[in-house]
Amino acid sequence: MKRVLFLLAALAYAGLGSAQSIEADTLPALPPHVYCEITAHHLPTHRNNGVLFDFGQKTEVLKYNYLTDAAGNRLLFNSGIEALNYMVCRGWELVQAYTSGEENSLTHYLLRIAPARLTAEQRTELLTPLQGENPKPGKKR
Repeated sequence: MKRVLFLLAALAYAGLGSAQSIEADTLPALPPHVYCEITAHHLPTHRNNGVLFDFGQKTEVLKYNYLTDAAGNRLLFNSGIEALNYMVCRGWELVQAYTSGEENSLTHYLLRIAPARLTAEQRTELLTPLQGENPKPGKKR
């Protein structure tokens, strides 16, 4: 009998105890930062530009992320530092730099910027969530 009363008292105490209230996860309207990675070869490639930009968007297999001017012409940089200076002058902040590859032949620069510093068009382009890829009709996986 004592065991049953003890068990009931323990259950009542556990039920009356306060626990954390769980609220639905809410995402902020804008993330605190948008990130970009610059990957630079120590020596320019045969394309005369060993600098690639990664803003997190999906690209085609042989299409690379190069920066372009207003006319759509590809911007060419002589080095990763030149590309880094270009981005820093436009409000991007260097977060980290590291090397990788065979004999550390690649340098990676991680940059960030607050979305409030971007134009509305840039925010839309950089912050649009990736859509699921729709398989093409007749194509088997």
